[in-house]
Amino acid sequence: MVARSHAGTAPVSSEESSHPSLTPVMPRVGAASRQFIPSWPWIVGLAALLRALAVPGPLLHDPDTYMHVAAGRWMLAHGALPFHDPFSYTYAGAPWVPHEWLAEIVLGGVFDLTGWTGVVLLTAISFALAMAVLMRLLLHRGDPFLALLLMIPSFGLLLPHLLARPHILALSLMVVWCGGMIAARDEGRAPALWLLPVMALWANLHAGFMFGLAFAAFLGGEAVLWPGERESRRSNACRWGLFVAAAILISLATPNGLAGLLQPFRLVAMPSLQSAVIEWQAPRLPDEPMLELWALGAVAAGFGFGLRLPLPRLILVVGLLYLAFGHLRHADLLAIAGPLAIIGSLTPQVLRILRPLPIATLTEFFARLTRPASPQATAVALALAALICLSAIVRPIERAGDPATPAAALKAAEALELTGPVFNEYQYGSYLIFKGVPTFIDGRMELYGGDFLDRYLAAQRGAEPALSELLDHYHVAWTLLKPDDGAVMQFDHLAGWRRTYTDEQAVIHVRSDPAGQ
Repeated sequence: MVARSHAGTAPVSSEESSHPSLTPVMPRVGAASRQFIPSWPWIVGLAALLRALAVPGPLLHDPDTYMHVAAGRWMLAHGALPFHDPFSYTYAGAPWVPHEWLAEIVLGGVFDLTGWTGVVLLTAISFALAMAVLMRLLLHRGDPFLALLLMIPSFGLLLPHLLARPHILALSLMVVWCGGMIAARDEGRAPALWLLPVMALWANLHAGFMFGLAFAAFLGGEAVLWPGERESRRSNACRWGLFVAAAILISLATPNGLAGLLQPFRLVAMPSLQSAVIEWQAPRLPDEPMLELWALGAVAAGFGFGLRLPLPRLILVVGLLYLAFGHLRHADLLAIAGPLAIIGSLTPQVLRILRPLPIATLTEFFARLTRPASPQATAVALALAALICLSAIVRPIERAGDPATPAAALKAAEALELTGPVFNEYQYGSYLIFKGVPTFIDGRMELYGGDFLDRYLAAQRGAEPALSELLDHYHVAWTLLKPDDGAVMQFDHLAGWRRTYTDEQAVIHVRSDPAGQ
């Protein structure tokens, strides 16, 4: 896609709006039958729910899920937030910013009531709701065929990130916020004030609210630099500037205050994070086909069909692609903000391409599903959703043997009556927190900081003297590492240590010289 020289979204002309893809001729289906057919948002939401619950196990394969649940249970049990670390022994009592506290309370509470089955259901429902809302907003902004076309790569981009973590609980808020910002900009007005409570809730659920602030600031800059025909730069600067300022202020309405706003910057400033945490690494394209589809689809749309974007929207899409190719975790931003940002500009161009094509009855029928569902269709959709959820409830989910759960190894450690400080693989830290074992390190990289992380990574690789220095400094008594960690081979030859347990998932070494502790 190439840029147009002007900004904003051209309104759909009356000639274009008469195209069957927007105002279809009804197929020969009885009125009584039509009223029981759900709309596209319901269909997409049900498909997302079914996909999430068809194979529920992977939703729990992220190690940090254990930590989020444990943190939420701790807050519920103590009636307070852990502003000082209660889980590790290396940083016990150190200042901690629980920036996802509200999502963790929800996850911990659901787990206490319903176990892992409830956590999976909550994750699946949150994902389905976000997909349904995204579909409705896309239909509101443009052509149904184009909306469906854009939903496919977005759906695929989000699937690898479909995990029981706080970002999923906040996903619908991201959709609503981005949709509200785009609607305000395309309609030449200031964002609605009701979006400010959305930002406040988002800031208490997940640190992704920082993207929401940046997104609003970018569109405010677009409004100032590329105003519409009946807009002035001064009025746009005032309206958008006041809204962005209000959004920043309301994002401080969390128990963490300014520390919660600064937390994401601390993470970005940790270079070693990219080598330690997979989600901060660049994606491998063979593993991310939908990301390739987004990039190649943009090239094909521009060079093959001559579709054009206004310059600021082109800059926005390129920026989202840059973030997605830089870090795995940023694919979510492209999946949500990308389609919303471009569908309004592309719809008139797509309709001009489709107008000469014959419109089949099936196409007209699909277009009919863009309208809000009738009460009867809503009832049918809710009944189907309940049946899908029931299929998960009747098969209770228990965690055992997944990559984040070294249950057998920890049970062996308990049988061996191992006590004292443990030197653990960081991905196993969350499970240790969940089981009440103080950790050497876990997924809370913002707590440990870059210097400690660098020292740990060197020791994990088996580098000397880093390994021996950490073992002696923290009086480590035993280890819980992955078999392929470089430190495992080092421990096999390290004086005063012996291997006591091995399986496919974990290796345990015990200090055989108590005096060395």
